[in-house]
Amino acid sequence: MTTGFWAGVRLVAGRAIAEAWASKSWRIITAVSVLVGIALVVVPRVLADDTTEYTLATVGQAPPALLTALEAAGAAGEFEVTVRTVPDAQAAEALLRDGDADAALTGVGQGAILYVSERADGTFPALVSQAALALAITDQLAQAGLSPAEIARVQATPPPEQVPVGRVADEGRAGVGFVSGILLYLALILTGTAIATAVATEKSSRISEVLLTAMRPTQLLVGTVLGVGLLGLVQIAAIGIPAAIGLASGGGIDLPAATTGDILLAVGWFVLGLALYAFVFAALGALVDKPTEVGAATMPANILLVASYMFAVIVTIQDPNGAASTTASMLPVSAPLVMPIRWASGLVPTQAGA
Repeated sequence: MTTGFWAGVRLVAGRAIAEAWASKSWRIITAVSVLVGIALVVVPRVLADDTTEYTLATVGQAPPALLTALEAAGAAGEFEVTVRTVPDAQAAEALLRDGDADAALTGVGQGAILYVSERADGTFPALVSQAALALAITDQLAQAGLSPAEIARVQATPPPEQVPVGRVADEGRAGVGFVSGILLYLALILTGTAIATAVATEKSSRISEVLLTAMRPTQLLVGTVLGVGLLGLVQIAAIGIPAAIGLASGGGIDLPAATTGDILLAVGWFVLGLALYAFVFAALGALVDKPTEVGAATMPANILLVASYMFAVIVTIQDPNGAASTTASMLPVSAPLVMPIRWASGLVPTQAGA
């Protein structure tokens, strides 16, 4: 005698959840997922605590105005500047050779020399050069008879506005999309494989034959997909919830304002992708007689997921609004992996994300 459709589905799904909860391996994997979610927040904070430091050697006492300019630049650029006074140029060169300084300045104005370490990047020496040049120009303007107010007006001339133009509207937002793509890919692969394995295990142990005497095949299939799929969502939540709480608490991690919406969109696409691929993996798992054959049976679905993911991280990131990316973000088999990364580029029309 068959039971009501959804009653039978609930029985099968509840059985799958109960078996997983009793499994030690599932609890271990879930605990590891929680740790991964915490690490996604803690590790960037630890790495962000490293402060960039530069050392400037000056021959004689550095002008106070130069020190003030470097301190202001350091506060704006989040780096620290240490100034060391040396008696002559030879001592300054020695500090550079020993790696104890990044740049050395002999003075301000005509005849001044800026020594630069070969190991240093060009940012700090350029900053020191600009600050020394600004002081020299200020002295020359004062000697030309300009008043302090007039000199201040000259120096207040703003530079041209810089408008960054790149493949994406916001690199930080695109980075969040890239990480979301990786997590979605892993979640779909792992959850789909778990569903296929569960179906194959029930078939090999003859459990499905017993269940089919009391319910229809569709009830058994839908119940298994829902049960194992919910378990997959729990493990995704085990990663996402600690990470979301950590990000919401701040802690020095600056994320774009659109990050929350991008993450919610990624979750929505994961649910839609899981709804599609779960039944595909379940059908493939029903084709085998032994759980050990699941890997070979699910190879076509895995190839689709791998191809979609590789397309997203290679093609879509480079050209989010290209014809290929637009098409892939509309195909059901590739959209769950392509669309979150494409959307995070910030260049997609709002109506395309729905």
